[in-house]
Amino acid sequence: MKASGPLSSIKILDFTHVLSGPFGSALLGDLGADIIKIESPVGDSTRWAVPPSLEGESSYFFCVNRNKRSIILDLKKPEAIATVKRMVKECDVVMENFRPGVMDRLGLGYEELTRIKPDLIFSSMCAFGRNGPYKDRPGYELIVQALSGLIDITSPKAGPHAKIQIQVVDLCTGMFLAFVTLAALYHRLESGKGQQVYTSLLESTLAMTANLSAIYFMSGQVPTGMASKNPQTVPSQVFRSKDSAFATVGRWERFCKALGKDEWITHPDWGQNRYRVEHYDEVEKMVEEVTVTKTTAEWLEIFEAHDMPANRINTMEEALQDAGVLATNMIKTVQHSKAGPIQIMDKPWQMSETPGEIRYPPPVFGEHTSEILTDFGFDTSEIDALKNQEAIYGT
Repeated sequence: MKASGPLSSIKILDFTHVLSGPFGSALLGDLGADIIKIESPVGDSTRWAVPPSLEGESSYFFCVNRNKRSIILDLKKPEAIATVKRMVKECDVVMENFRPGVMDRLGLGYEELTRIKPDLIFSSMCAFGRNGPYKDRPGYELIVQALSGLIDITSPKAGPHAKIQIQVVDLCTGMFLAFVTLAALYHRLESGKGQQVYTSLLESTLAMTANLSAIYFMSGQVPTGMASKNPQTVPSQVFRSKDSAFATVGRWERFCKALGKDEWITHPDWGQNRYRVEHYDEVEKMVEEVTVTKTTAEWLEIFEAHDMPANRINTMEEALQDAGVLATNMIKTVQHSKAGPIQIMDKPWQMSETPGEIRYPPPVFGEHTSEILTDFGFDTSEIDALKNQEAIYGT
């Protein structure tokens, strides 16, 4: 299917699996790249992460594997390795997120593949980086959130430790890998040279600590137990109301006027952001003595009148049915070859000249094996021979 995105001429061999790498390659697929998802005979583990599932197809797999074609290769077989090496001659990018050294041991590392395709972009990610005491450890979202301080920052002081449920480590690392891959493609366009690019879950997460690590670097203070609070400004958090709770961010003057507490604006202590931040618990208690006197709906109406940003705390269901969310047109229905019509998220951007689109729904396991190899010049007898040798599987 012809792509309309700016990367429509780019072909990518995608060895990534689980969430982080596949999210990165999906973003490049959204931009028009031909993403060839290479899976082992047991498949990407997210295929079998159920419940929920539809006709045996996992929602976990669906979420980051749009705009891809699936081919099954048994990389333990020399015939499969030879197949990859033949395919890479016509590819622009190889993406992988195995532990360091795995691609080299398979005979598919950067040095080996660039002997075949000198201008290849070889994009890699791993968990903890290629150096240091943790480089050979398996890495997961929860572990990196714990190591990087995210859990301690977010968990409420009085409550149990709480993971950030959005997979921010995985997803942001995937975005960084897509970002640096695009930069390498641009460099190749100007210089004709390929290169190896790399990131890790840990490095990406450390980059995302941004203002929080900067607080520690400058002051030695440790942002901890913040829950919904902002460590640098008040108000910016969730407050209790009479019937539920709401989130708000805004200028102190407008906030006080909305609460009917004009006297707080020029108070020698409460009127100073530094004091409010340093005495967060005191200010929160003072504010909530007011906010619990009205319902969330009443406060939202008041805040809107004072041009104060605020919102109720939505459930996932409520969020996906919210008029503002629906207006983004992010929720798309596509036809899956096995599961039928399914809903997935669209790309989160718009482009006036090269818009891109969802060309392929998440693929059935090995759905495009023969089609892909035919595209790479393999004839029917060669494909049949590879199937007989159990080097490839799928339709």
